[in-house]
Amino acid sequence: MKRYWLCSLFLIAVLFGSRSAGAQAFRVGFPSLATGFAPSWVASDKGIWKKHGLDVELIFLRGGSRTVSALIGGSVDFIIGSDLGVTTAILQGAALTRVGVTTNTLGYSMVTQPNIKTVRDLKGKIVGITPGRDAAYARVVKLLRDNGMDASKEVTFLSVGDGGPAARVAALSSGVIHATMFTPPSDMISEKAGMRILTKIDVANVGGGLNTSTAILQKSRPQVLRFLRGYMEAIQYMKTHKDESLKIFSKYVRNPDLGIMAYLYDEISTRVEPGLRPQAEAVRALLDLAAQDFPQAKRLTEKDNWDLSLIDEIQKSGFLDQLYK
Repeated sequence: MKRYWLCSLFLIAVLFGSRSAGAQAFRVGFPSLATGFAPSWVASDKGIWKKHGLDVELIFLRGGSRTVSALIGGSVDFIIGSDLGVTTAILQGAALTRVGVTTNTLGYSMVTQPNIKTVRDLKGKIVGITPGRDAAYARVVKLLRDNGMDASKEVTFLSVGDGGPAARVAALSSGVIHATMFTPPSDMISEKAGMRILTKIDVANVGGGLNTSTAILQKSRPQVLRFLRGYMEAIQYMKTHKDESLKIFSKYVRNPDLGIMAYLYDEISTRVEPGLRPQAEAVRALLDLAAQDFPQAKRLTEKDNWDLSLIDEIQKSGFLDQLYK
């Protein structure tokens, strides 16, 4: 028996030691199958984070509110996106920190049933949204307001599905809803199903923000640095390996249509920020969106709740120069 316990203790020590010496585990959540998350799919699929000493578990959490709750609750160490949700959580006292962005611009499409010809035709209609008030919801409200409509009185909002776009595509096609806001490639998928892209919106805004908790950043700064380096390398790979990237996109979006995946690729490759640096105009636009429901967001500056010292350190190291040499 004594020999059994000695062997067991030795085995545990070996396993624990090998795990500590190997890749560090990192759980990363993302809310939807949209443009801004494509670099994370590449980083995971091509083993790029593993190359940087991280064992990253990429988790599709279906919806911005779930993703932010997972970060606050400690179920994940990092989230990509859910930027409006992160902002409102910070305003409500959550100890979260932003360390970079995927894009500084976003492209949205208001997609409707074929009989809807103008935005004002949506009066009295049902608009599909994801669970929780995310950036797409805020864009719908702004679009309606810009066209002289009161979103709280003239349309009905219906939460559809669990946050993934497929449920809203189906609801739109079946007539359960009359309109919804999509990011690529869901807008093109809907159009191929006979729906109408009523209008496209291209705006300055934080997209695919890289967010963690203040505690994680303080405790695991070297790990976060490696995560950011891997993400930057995935962006470089994506930009220089189109065909392979299309296959990866197809696997994650679960759509074999490479034409649709090429549409997604063109969307992200023209917007992506290789150095992950946020632009002041994009951050201000995000704060202005948050201010629609939380007026105190107007008091935040473009530098509040950001820690850009990590991407500064990476840039000074010459890592990016070597990637694109």
